[in-house]
Amino acid sequence: MAIKFFLLQKNSIVGDLEKNFKAIESSFKKACLNQCDFFLTSELFLIGYPPQDLLLRDDFIKKVEFFKKKILSITKKQRTILLLNIPQEEKKKIFNVLFLIKNGKIVFKKNKSILPNYGVFDEKRYFYSEEIDTSFYLYKSKKIKFLICEEMWSGKFLKINNDNYDFTVSINASPFEIEKFSQRIKKSRKAVKAFNSDLIYLNHVGCQDELIFDGGSFLMNKGGEIITQAKFFQEDEIIIDTEKETPQKLITPKNKMENLYEALMYSLKTYMKNNRFKEVVLGLSGGIDSALCCLIAADTLGSKNVMPVFMPTIYTSNESKRDVKSLCKNLDLKFDNILIDDLRKKILSKLGFIFKDLAENIAEENIQSRLRGLILMAISNKFNSLLIATGNKSELAVGYSTLYGDMCGGFSLIKDLYKSQVFSLVKWRNNNIPMNAFLIKKKLIPENIIVKEPTAELRFNQKDKDSLPEYEKLDKVLELLIDKNYGIKQIKEFGYSENMIKMIWEMIKKSEFKRYQSTIGPKISGMSFDKDRRFPITNNFSI
Repeated sequence: MAIKFFLLQKNSIVGDLEKNFKAIESSFKKACLNQCDFFLTSELFLIGYPPQDLLLRDDFIKKVEFFKKKILSITKKQRTILLLNIPQEEKKKIFNVLFLIKNGKIVFKKNKSILPNYGVFDEKRYFYSEEIDTSFYLYKSKKIKFLICEEMWSGKFLKINNDNYDFTVSINASPFEIEKFSQRIKKSRKAVKAFNSDLIYLNHVGCQDELIFDGGSFLMNKGGEIITQAKFFQEDEIIIDTEKETPQKLITPKNKMENLYEALMYSLKTYMKNNRFKEVVLGLSGGIDSALCCLIAADTLGSKNVMPVFMPTIYTSNESKRDVKSLCKNLDLKFDNILIDDLRKKILSKLGFIFKDLAENIAEENIQSRLRGLILMAISNKFNSLLIATGNKSELAVGYSTLYGDMCGGFSLIKDLYKSQVFSLVKWRNNNIPMNAFLIKKKLIPENIIVKEPTAELRFNQKDKDSLPEYEKLDKVLELLIDKNYGIKQIKEFGYSENMIKMIWEMIKKSEFKRYQSTIGPKISGMSFDKDRRFPITNNFSI
């Protein structure tokens, strides 16, 4: 006997229960009109994910209960079963609870029994769990297994629930990472094997602060093949009929760089929409990082909503000036050219009696960066535009950045990309046009920006390599130290010297205080500098 599932893959806003409820109500009506048996939403859709410390507020939990009653009401006199997943208080404890509601009544209930507590997930701070859930729902003589996100990823859960079911439904809020989709496929195949059933994998779509939820929900058959799939980085609704296995929607797999570029565009677009920004401002230096950020912004928002600002000093080369002009011409942008040398000199004169005869060092250099930050923040305040910070993960890891200078911003677009990834992404974009981009052109970033040696241009003839190892080597060691948490012996096996490894480790340690003050940016790796990695500022551990 056929069972029809209606899958709602839609962005829900954390804390906006009224708006999220209306989305449920509207799509539930469609499910009823299509005579669907089940209406499904992603994990904690009604309240948005992740709600974080909102869960600790009594008034928030009471509001959830209010909307639970409204949802019970909209199901009256309807045959379609609505899945509702919300925080529920029981004996002064909060549980992550999945309800099935039919005709105004709860017909099935289960608590999430496996709580993730790693990376960006902090669920044991808020939720309680009991014994591993082994329940299922019997419908039309079919055994349907319902899972809440981490339960499908847990080998222990699959082992205990190793039984035959007719259908499995897994609701998720699984954040995007590079190659994360392939991990979902592997875990899903283990689940269909353990349960000997087809699987619906329903994922959240949208962005919440630094997290990107890429959607891509799917139906997988018992053989581990994807039969039907929702869109990536877009809202979607799909109906799955268990008696129809003909492909309805199959998404062509994208390569790593295309996926990454689209994720960054989606993150910026959604963050701005959710926080009511219409345009961005950013500083251009003539370097590759700010060029990439500017291009992503123009691709995402259109050139008319991007305000680039160039702030040269005596140390800015003619080469950089030419590159900024070429870039803005390619992107159809008008840039503001603000000379800051006179301001730099005035500040130095005011500091003269304090600095006296001391030799110049980083203090004088950073005045330039902080002046630029001051000007950009003023523009951001005046026009209510979002300031994009343009630093990359390599710089942030070793502290090659200036607090209250180039680190100023409301959104740090490439903070989770190592410098080598920046180069790869620029090269990809110069040879490809991403989906939904405003700029339908290639070769937009001038070749000279790509091939010239990276420099901060805070003094004459300055190059990044004066202070840092070559980026190719630096990034590999950073990846092993940060993303893999490898020790010195393991890293030496890759051919890097002990002195280099220790030097990079010390740079990471000494710059921890900067990362505590850095703005958020899209998480695209398994170990970003937001919630994933939590190291102390005062830290005397040596590797």
